[in-house]
Amino acid sequence: MRDHLRFYQHRWFKVWIALIALSFSLIAMMQAAGNQALLPAAFFYGAAAGPLALLLAIHDRIHIATSVPPMTLMGMFLFGGGVALLLGGYFDALFISARNSTSILRVGWIEEPAKLVPPLAVALTGRHLTKAAGVALGLSCATGFAIMESMAYAWKSLANHDGAVGAGTVLLLRGLSTPFSHLVWTGLVCAVAFGAWQVRSRAVVTLPVVAAFVVAATLHSLSDGLLVLDIPGPVRLLFLAVAVASYWLFHRATRDLKPVPTPAPEPSHA
Repeated sequence: MRDHLRFYQHRWFKVWIALIALSFSLIAMMQAAGNQALLPAAFFYGAAAGPLALLLAIHDRIHIATSVPPMTLMGMFLFGGGVALLLGGYFDALFISARNSTSILRVGWIEEPAKLVPPLAVALTGRHLTKAAGVALGLSCATGFAIMESMAYAWKSLANHDGAVGAGTVLLLRGLSTPFSHLVWTGLVCAVAFGAWQVRSRAVVTLPVVAAFVVAATLHSLSDGLLVLDIPGPVRLLFLAVAVASYWLFHRATRDLKPVPTPAPEPSHA
């Protein structure tokens, strides 16, 4: 408990504060100098603050980044996140209608499969079939997806004449929510799936994998519905309960992962 109360001393908190400060500094500089070219950078740092802070916190707990080559993780972040956004955006446009507000409840059943396509493509090659590697791949893909989606919301806010400060506020709020939504939903499914596939040495559909996906998609749609649908304010606060439940399930699914011990350096002989 004492360690939790000293969260401000952890690397993840320092990274989050630094990225938020950089984002709003760029927005302030743009406002003062009138240089619109700074906006993409401001939006990127603001969108990345929350997801990258959570990634760092998870890595410090279980060292998952060491389970997959760095270039593979980078590719999953950039290319995998882009592919997930491409698929999710296309099918969102097909099945989500502004005239039917309840269609927002379909989002989880669209975007969660989209984010699983890139990690599944890696799993089907037979490489990185360990639970730690699957969590790392899933979180990397979800991070790329979440950052680009948050930037899209910021540009949409700007187009609605909310101004750069309004767009920055959108990024701040999404930075507080996306780590406990997109990242942990995909991380949960990948933890269960790759854990099963590690035992079988191949990617197969099992009941626990299907159950984990159903839970993640349901939580995703429920979260979006609580934020978008016209419901009473007190009921809308259940969004926080969904976020807590999402992270708790992810934490339980990954609690058996242990940090990889760093070998001690061999003593030098004079």
